[in-house]
Amino acid sequence: MLAYERKQQILDYMRERGRVVTVEQLCAAVFASGATVRRDLRELEESKLIRRTRGGAILVEGSTSEDPLAFRENQNAMKKQIIADMASRHISDGMTLFLDSSSTVFALARTLDRFTNIKVITNGLKTSLLLSEFKNVKVFCTGGTLRENSKSLVGETACGYIDRFNADIAFMSCRGFSIERGVSEASEEEAAVKRRYLANCKKAILLCDLSKMNVDFLCKLAALSDYYEVITERKETNDLCNQYTQLHRPN
Repeated sequence: MLAYERKQQILDYMRERGRVVTVEQLCAAVFASGATVRRDLRELEESKLIRRTRGGAILVEGSTSEDPLAFRENQNAMKKQIIADMASRHISDGMTLFLDSSSTVFALARTLDRFTNIKVITNGLKTSLLLSEFKNVKVFCTGGTLRENSKSLVGETACGYIDRFNADIAFMSCRGFSIERGVSEASEEEAAVKRRYLANCKKAILLCDLSKMNVDFLCKLAALSDYYEVITERKETNDLCNQYTQLHRPN
């Protein structure tokens, strides 16, 4: 198991078991030695996700917290690339795109150098810096208040800026989604920005790996029916979810 996968398992275990755990419990849960688990806990504490205690650890913010972008970028990297490749088939030269600040959409942004005359409006700081290196992409960055964990720009300034544009497609991810309860976010500020993307695009496409399916976070964002399509790394799941989206909406 890779280190970032093990650390994600530790976080998930703590969220499921009530936030307070011992090193011995974690060793059994992730099949790792005490030394390995203590090193992981030290690094998670440096990321301000947990607080170490004598013989264990406490989750700092609980199940609605957001992991730092750098941590999330390494999670399920191959799956995110599969999703990005499928999503890029919707893009053609000359389009205007909304891109959120998520690590999955960042993977899609890496593919934009193959197109010409693309315009991107984004609230993602890392996304805007990446695309600034692409001569074929004109980048509009929203401005707003910077959120440290996600490296995203939010608030009234960001929302107002998005309202000035129309986009062909909005690509966005989320913290959790399900067929029954729709799409959710950990932050109301992030949810507000994504609602503006939804309101100002011709079609919105949700990009999520399966680790986010059937997971609920604090802030309700939208129903699946508000999206044109859901793209995960698994075709069977896409077919199931898209029975409830605009792509294959039943008559």
